Amino acid sequence: MPEPNQSAQKKCFVIAPIGDKDSGTRKRSDTVLEHVFKKALSPEYHVKRADEISEPGMITSQILQVIQDYDLVLADLTEHNPNVFYELAVRHAIEKPIIHVIDTHWRIPFDVSGFRTIAFDFTDLNSVADAIKQIQEQATEVSKGNWGGTPIKFASLMRRTQGESQ
Repeated sequence: MPEPNQSAQKKCFVIAPIGDKDSGTRKRSDTVLEHVFKKALSPEYHVKRADEISEPGMITSQILQVIQDYDLVLADLTEHNPNVFYELAVRHAIEKPIIHVIDTHWRIPFDVSGFRTIAFDFTDLNSVADAIKQIQEQATEVSKGNWGGTPIKFASLMRRTQGESQ
C-alpha cells in the first residue's frame, strides 16, 4: 500500500551495506538511513532502501528495477560492500543521478574517487548536520538537472572527441 502523498513525491533509493539483523553494519545503516538520509530528503523524496521493498518477488530483480526507475540514488560506499558497488555500476550504466556518501573512517575507492563524495561521521552531530546540508544541496542541484554524469557518459564523450564510433 502506498504511503501518504507518496505518488506526489520523487523517489530516492538508498544503496547501502545492510548486514545481518543486529549486526554493527545493520545498526549503522538503520541509523544513517533514518537520521541522515531520510531527514535530508524528506518530504521532497520518498526514501527507500532494499529491505523496505515489501512486494513479493525476486529481490535482485526488484532492486535492479528500482535502481533504474527512481529519480535519485544515494549510494553509501562505507565498508566497500560488493553489492553496493554492483548496484552503483548499474546506476552509472543508465546515466541517472547519484549522490555518493561515505563514512569518514573509510577511504574512497580509486574508481569512484573522482566523484564528489559527502564524507561524514555518523557519531558526530556536527558532521551529520553538515552531511544533511550537503545532501540537500546536491539533491537541489539534481532537481535542476545539474548532476554531473557517470564514467559511462565520460567514456562516451571521450570516444566522440577521439573520433571513434559508438
